[in-house]
Amino acid sequence: MPRPPPEYRHPEKAVADARAAGLTVVDLREAALRTVFHDIGAVVWFLRKVVWTVPGFTVGRYTDELRRLDERIRAEGPFVAYARRFLIEARRG
Repeated sequence: MPRPPPEYRHPEKAVADARAAGLTVVDLREAALRTVFHDIGAVVWFLRKVVWTVPGFTVGRYTDELRRLDERIRAEGPFVAYARRFLIEARRG
């Protein structure tokens, strides 16, 4: 599944679109998330379960990148990833 264009990843755009569609925005919640991976197996498990993070992820397709990341984790310590999420509650009328 392709990722939405960057302009659709912003809560302000989503709120404006909801209002333009005639909805009343009741609530908007945002979260900044931090995930720490201590080994490459955890990275692979995560990417297999959270499929929208890297659409089309397979170990075979990303072998070189995974090897480089494994070397980095072993040499420098955990890999830290950050994500921003938002949730809009909107109603008709």
